[in-house]
Amino acid sequence: MIIKKIAALVSAGRHPVSGEARHCRNDSLAMGIGLALTKKINAISPNAGSTNKTSLRVMHAGNPDNAALKDYLALGAKNIDVIALTAECNIIDSLANELTNTDLILTGSRAENGQDSGLVPYLLAEKLSFSLVANALEVELTPEGLEVLQFLPKGKRRSVIVQLPAVVVIHPLAPVELRHAYAQQVTGNISQHPSLRFTPVMDQDNGLQWQKQSILRKPIKLKARENKSGHARMLSATVSENKGGAVVIDGNSVEKAQVILRYLREHRLINF
Repeated sequence: MIIKKIAALVSAGRHPVSGEARHCRNDSLAMGIGLALTKKINAISPNAGSTNKTSLRVMHAGNPDNAALKDYLALGAKNIDVIALTAECNIIDSLANELTNTDLILTGSRAENGQDSGLVPYLLAEKLSFSLVANALEVELTPEGLEVLQFLPKGKRRSVIVQLPAVVVIHPLAPVELRHAYAQQVTGNISQHPSLRFTPVMDQDNGLQWQKQSILRKPIKLKARENKSGHARMLSATVSENKGGAVVIDGNSVEKAQVILRYLREHRLINF
């Protein structure tokens, strides 16, 4: 299998404390995997000409003057192609127009601006009719296809073979070492792609006004404390266990409420 074109999508992150623009770590991991994969593929065929070598295209849809893009240059991106979107443009259609002939698209799991949904890679894969693999830790090229190591809960892993073209979503725990170099930031280039095509968003409600607000604090779940030994906690992290409980079917509403009240008092979730 031959991969000629690899793309890594990057977004503008935001520092959780200061709010300053910075690189998004999830997207930086995707770009790091793309750089390593490109280097390995080109090392296999060192005699290939410059036109036949595999290339990594780093793309950003948004403001080309965003200060966060310089961080991606410092992390190894030699050039960043920017699609300067406006309020009337659809990000999915704009990216799909530029990535139609791409073999592999790497993205992070989600951006860092407020309540971002993380649906961009899924919508993009649907738009391009590409295969999609989520929660990827490692990406390797094999004769059978693209081998992806997936993250699974409780420390489990799974290897899958993906047929190209594909969109691979990188997990935040991917073992990628990020190195910041100021020299690369100075020599790197940020440019807009010459053939940009925008698709306006069809808004049925012309009077709709968008408002920005700070991220909402997530509610704290009411959970009973568990007094377990260290050995029991390690077992619960690797083995699915039955936590018990009681299913009350018979009885009236008062009796069922008494069962719930007894549980809350037993675990000191209420004090009356």
